[in-house]
Amino acid sequence: MTIPVIYVEQADQRIKLIDGLGQEFYLPKTFELRSEPIAKKSAILDVAYVHGAKDVSDGMFSQRVIEISGKIWAATDAEYNSKWDALSEHLVKEDFRIQNRDRQIRIRKIEEVSHEYPSNVGYNYGTVTIRMLAVDPFWYGKTAVQKEITITSSPYEFQWTIGGKIETFPTIAILNNADNPDFKLENTTDSVREFRVQDALNVATTTVTVDCINGTVKRGTTDIISKFSGMFLRLLGGRSNLFKYTGANAKITMQYYEAWI
Repeated sequence: MTIPVIYVEQADQRIKLIDGLGQEFYLPKTFELRSEPIAKKSAILDVAYVHGAKDVSDGMFSQRVIEISGKIWAATDAEYNSKWDALSEHLVKEDFRIQNRDRQIRIRKIEEVSHEYPSNVGYNYGTVTIRMLAVDPFWYGKTAVQKEITITSSPYEFQWTIGGKIETFPTIAILNNADNPDFKLENTTDSVREFRVQDALNVATTTVTVDCINGTVKRGTTDIISKFSGMFLRLLGGRSNLFKYTGANAKITMQYYEAWI
């Protein structure tokens, strides 16, 4: 099956690899990026005594495979080996990002590498193809967006416009400006999805951090997941999201990355 080309590099842009330490590597200008089709998860259940079947899938997207390929040009074997070695040292890495036209996708690991070395006659380039697995199939903005609001009354409703086009999960920090042993935060737009934190030690000046990506809840550096109930919030991209907070005075800060398919 031919994979459709979704990006061919322009003269002033290169595909970039960014590892977990923040080290960056620009691929040669001849490289292009393709994506295999991504399907929605499907689960069909046979039902007795009726024709057909029942669709019990959740409608979520599955993983994505990214393919990067191109030519490495060189006038000598030494030059070719140097260029290949500079690229290949990154191919053993896991959990890195690929940047393409100001958006990034999170790569879990390299699945496959093919390398056709230059022929002894006829041409002085080799061809490289790299297949990468993105268990999170979406593209994200390069930098995080941060929004904050100070709450002085309860319950309190506020509205934020979320960029991107699909759902994204934030990290939420609640700085308690008063003792706050019991508080709730809901995203009314997202079918009133909400969470609640009940902790007698949430006193003034403490900060509760709810990481909706990794599913953690901390007061300072102390794990208080046992004090958490409800669902981790998500933000619906490409629209305005209405929130409702119930609790003591606090400053709420949300940090997230805009997301696209």
